[in-house]
Amino acid sequence: MSGHLFAAFRGAARSGCTGLGLAIAHELVRAHGGAIELVESVGGRTRFLITIPDQPVRPDEARQTIRRPA
Repeated sequence: MSGHLFAAFRGAARSGCTGLGLAIAHELVRAHGGAIELVESVGGRTRFLITIPDQPVRPDEARQTIRRPA
């Protein structure tokens, strides 16, 4: 599951959600030069680790990290 965790619309049908929350969070964090990853998922509780650099990312570097839909 963790391979598709940040994919848009994944699992939306069975959860009743849009399936965009983690996908949007992932792209925002990447745009700032950071990373978001699953730490653990136990007993219905999920923890994530979000890291963002303490120095701003140059705009040309940030644009390279954002993927555009095909």
